[in-house]
Amino acid sequence: MENYLEVNLIRFIQLLRYAGIRIGSGEVLDALNALSLLDLSDREAVRVGLKATLVKRSGEQQLFDKAFALFFAPPEIKEEYFARYRQEQTEHQQMLAQATQELTFQGMPLKLSDNEKTVFSGMPEKDKEKLLEFIKKTAEGKNIEQHFQPILESVVRGSLAYWRKSLRNQLDFSSLPQTEDEELNALLEKAVRSDGGFSADLLEEDMQNIADKDLPRAEALIRKLARQMATRLARRYRQSKKRQKLDLRKTIRQNIRFGGTLFRLRYRSRRIQKPRLVLLCDVSGSMARYANFVLQFIYGINDVVGQIESFIFSEDLERVTDYFQHVDDFKLTMLEVINRSKEWGRGTNLAAALKSLRLKYPDHLNGDSILLIVSDTKTLALDETLQELAQIKRIVKDVVLLNTLPRSDWQNSKSVGRFESVLRMYPCNTLSDLENVIRQKIIIY
Repeated sequence: MENYLEVNLIRFIQLLRYAGIRIGSGEVLDALNALSLLDLSDREAVRVGLKATLVKRSGEQQLFDKAFALFFAPPEIKEEYFARYRQEQTEHQQMLAQATQELTFQGMPLKLSDNEKTVFSGMPEKDKEKLLEFIKKTAEGKNIEQHFQPILESVVRGSLAYWRKSLRNQLDFSSLPQTEDEELNALLEKAVRSDGGFSADLLEEDMQNIADKDLPRAEALIRKLARQMATRLARRYRQSKKRQKLDLRKTIRQNIRFGGTLFRLRYRSRRIQKPRLVLLCDVSGSMARYANFVLQFIYGINDVVGQIESFIFSEDLERVTDYFQHVDDFKLTMLEVINRSKEWGRGTNLAAALKSLRLKYPDHLNGDSILLIVSDTKTLALDETLQELAQIKRIVKDVVLLNTLPRSDWQNSKSVGRFESVLRMYPCNTLSDLENVIRQKIIIY
């Protein structure tokens, strides 16, 4: 094959990028130059050369080693991966086809996603039969015409959403990027599904749907993201060397040795202020898992945040800052919070929580504070909630809502539009969303 070396290097870099390693065009050129100087028959020399040119962060070294071992495995082993992948793909397509055939309304297939069909296929047989019987009886009802199908689809989706949560430990809902290179897809599948996996799948998975078996990996990923962000952000808060305003006093003192001639100028540069966060996490039934992840992430970057005041709420407000002052084991800390909380898992009344925050903790709300609310916008007393937000906005530096609803669902929620009219709102239902919004939208002051 012409340009065999270059083509395979690009394919390998594709795999690394999907694994979560950031590689630019400069690194690609460096890798090509390194290979031109190496003995390509020396596997270890090639590995070290590519690793030195493509990996720039310490946390990516293990990912690289795993990807290298997979991509440059012996042909017979790679063929096993490929054969197994094709078989699994065939079985998956057959499963989807059967689900499509069964989930019909008056002869027309229901408009359901592949993930929803996967959930249906994984349901217990007795419950599948109940759902199919419901669809059949609905279709055969009096005065039921074809235009009733969207209503039925909505009901079926609601049932499948319940089963998706129930089956998250039995079914694999993580989605992997697909390329036109089927062998590359097979290697990526092998990398992600094997023990430890790559981080890319968990980054894009809805936090509510992360399986219990993947929680240790998710928590390790949160610690890694927080550590990387803290390292990058810490540089922002050091005294800048960028020339801004002349510091006349220092300049004169530094140039006394030259008889007062100003050879060396000194400048003043204002330190960037660390943001003070007031964190308000919804811990009602549908939100508790999100709150767990967000709290863990925020406290992972506490070194680059001026101050963190943490509250949880459902029907009212609870301050939980003291639990996180000296965290040795975050999991044990969260268990203590859950066990002692009177609000965990109850209904949602954001208006009551905001009012309690404003009246009981006025010292935490000032012109330096950013109020960070984690919620899906579903709450009682919506009008009162917006009124409270309007009052608090006049006191604090900013109010930001991290919406755990996927952005694709925002248009179907009336409350989302109401909240958007009074504050900044960003999607935050995946770890990738969480990392991006904190880094790009919150800690920029």
